[in-house]
Amino acid sequence: MLEPVSVAVHTIDLANIRPGNSVAILGGGPIGLLVLEMALRAGAARTLLSESTAGRRQMARQIGADMVVDPLTENLMEAGQKLTDGRGFDTVVEAVGKVALAEQAIEMADYGGTVVWAAMYPAGAKAGVAPSYMYNHELTIRSVFISPYCFPRSMNLLAKLNLKPWISIIPLDNINEAFQTLIQGKAIKMLVKP
Repeated sequence: MLEPVSVAVHTIDLANIRPGNSVAILGGGPIGLLVLEMALRAGAARTLLSESTAGRRQMARQIGADMVVDPLTENLMEAGQKLTDGRGFDTVVEAVGKVALAEQAIEMADYGGTVVWAAMYPAGAKAGVAPSYMYNHELTIRSVFISPYCFPRSMNLLAKLNLKPWISIIPLDNINEAFQTLIQGKAIKMLVKP
């Protein structure tokens, strides 16, 4: 779990989160859930997490998200507007890796907000960003690729995080089942034991 925790720590470093801020996280996989945990530790006061898988939405609630949205059945933009009293979010983190969500993250940010793309996108994919929109909203867009200088802090945090519920243990003989479980989003992290 050290590497995903370090990605979440670096994401928070880039996200400009201050105590009392509002934060939206698109995606409730390991990175999105860890970013939620770190955002709350950084002082985020209003948090929204969007995730289509029920088990991951439940985990987001357990971590402490104020609002959890199923983007397949609920209007994410309306939910965000409701949580932020129509303002938009101080920080929006995209942790899925879909270009459409990278663009939607920009629309969800408040004036002066920060958008962090914390996912891998297909090579050559392009997200449309209108320069006039950026100008009018004074947005900052950051991206996460590596986590420089975050491993020592992440090591310190590992002992403070309750990550046991995140890890499913499966025997090596059931490796195909493990892959299917992950693909279906029914697990957060898998530990395969011989």
